[in-house]
Amino acid sequence: MKSLFLRLLVSLWLAMALLVGAFALIHAWAFPPEATPPRMRGAEMRADNALLCTRLELEGCERSLRARDVRDQRLALYKAGALVLGEPIEGAAELVKLTLASPDRNAFEISDMERSATLLARDPSIVVVAEAPVRSRWMFFIVPDTLPYRLLAIVLVTGLVAVLLARYLAEPIARLRRATQQMAAGDLSVRVAGQLASADQQTQALGRDLDAMAERIQALLDSERQLRRDISHELRSPLTRLNIALELIRRRTPDDLAPAFDRIERDTARLDAMIGELLTLNRLEAEGIARAEPIELGALAKSIVDDAAIEAERQGSRLTLRAPEACSLQGNRELLRRAIENVVRNAIRFTPAGEAVEVELAREQGRALLHVRDHGPGVPASSLDKIWKPFYRVEGDRARNTGGTGLGLAITEQAIALHGGKSRAENHPDGGLLLTLELPLDEAAVRASRVAPAPRGAAEPSASSA
Repeated sequence: MKSLFLRLLVSLWLAMALLVGAFALIHAWAFPPEATPPRMRGAEMRADNALLCTRLELEGCERSLRARDVRDQRLALYKAGALVLGEPIEGAAELVKLTLASPDRNAFEISDMERSATLLARDPSIVVVAEAPVRSRWMFFIVPDTLPYRLLAIVLVTGLVAVLLARYLAEPIARLRRATQQMAAGDLSVRVAGQLASADQQTQALGRDLDAMAERIQALLDSERQLRRDISHELRSPLTRLNIALELIRRRTPDDLAPAFDRIERDTARLDAMIGELLTLNRLEAEGIARAEPIELGALAKSIVDDAAIEAERQGSRLTLRAPEACSLQGNRELLRRAIENVVRNAIRFTPAGEAVEVELAREQGRALLHVRDHGPGVPASSLDKIWKPFYRVEGDRARNTGGTGLGLAITEQAIALHGGKSRAENHPDGGLLLTLELPLDEAAVRASRVAPAPRGAAEPSASSA
C-alpha cells in the first residue's frame, strides 16, 4: 500500500478503532458489574410508593412495581424470604439471604439478567428485589462520570497517531531537503531514491526525479569541463606555432609595422595566459588537492605581499599587511599561493594611485580570515556572488583594459573550496571591494607554534608594508 491517500485513510480508521477500544477499557474499569446507585435509588422510591399504597389499602398498588419499558426494572418485595408484593423473581430467595448477611445491606448478581436486592429504608424488614435486562457496555459513551477519561483517551490516541503520521510524512521530505542542500553545495553525487523505499509512491517518484536531475546536471558539468579542457589543449599548440611564426615575420618586415606586431604579440600572450588559467581551473576541478603539508598562512601572505609590492609601486599604490602571531593549516602551498595572489593582484589593478591595498589576516573560532580590500569603484550588489564564476564580467568592468582574464577569482574560489573554506565578496562601507577568504585552521599546529621558538630567518608575519 504505497498510496499516500490510502495510508492517510487507513491511519484515520486506525485512530477511530483505537478510540473505541480505549473507551471500552474505560467502561470496563469505570462500571463494575453491579447495580449502580442511581438505578437502585429509583427502585427504592417505587418500592416505597408500592408499600405505602398497600398499607393505605388502595387498589392497583402492584402496577407501580411493574417495568414500564424494556429498560426499566421489575420489582418485588420480600419479607422473611416470602413474597409480599409483586411478581416472583427467579433467584430472589438467594439474593434476600445475601442482602441480610451483607454489611452494606445489599447484593446483586448478573447472568442473563441483572438482579439486585437491598433493604427498604421505610421498612428495614422488607427486601426490595429488582430485575432488569443487562445494560449495554456502550452506555459509557453517554455517562457523564466518564467524560474526563473519554477526553483524555481522545487526546492521547489522536496525538499518538498524529505524531507517527507526521513523522512518517516528514522524514522523506527531510531526506529530500538534505539532498537538495548537498546539491546546492556542489555535491551532485548524492542520490535519494534508495533511501525512500518505505515512502509513498509520490515521494518515491519525486526522489527518482531528483536523482535524474542530479545525474543530468552532473553530465552537463562534466561535458562543460571536458570541453574547456579539450579547447585549452587544442589551442595551446596553434598559439605556440603562431608565436614562432610571428617572430619570424617580425624579422623580415619594416620597422614601421612593429606596433602592429607588438599588439598581436600582446593579444597572443593574453590568450596564452587565459588558456593557462583554464587548464589550472580544470585541473583543480578534476584532481583537487594532490598533497597536503603544514602551511604558516601569515608567512605565506607576507611572501605574496612582498612579491606584489613591485607591481603596486609601478601603479603608484602600496600594499599593507597585518597578521597574527600564528595561523597554521594543512593544505597545498602552491594552490593557496595562487589563490591569495589572484585576489591581491586583482585589488592592485583596481586601486587608484596614492591609495593602499589592505591585506589583513585574522583568526576567529578555529578559522583563518584573510581580508583583501581595494579602494576602487566596488561591485554592484547583484554581482557580488557572481564574480567568482569563470569569465563573469561586471557591467562596465575595466578588467579588459587591465589585463584580466576573468578566471583568477574562479581559480581562487575553487582552491579555497578544496581546502574546506569559503570565499565571499562585499562592498566596504568606506568604498572599495572587500574580498574575504575563510580557511579552517590546524589547531594542533597553532598550539605547537606558540610553544616552539620561531626558526631563524623566518618571515615576521605580524606586520608588513611595501
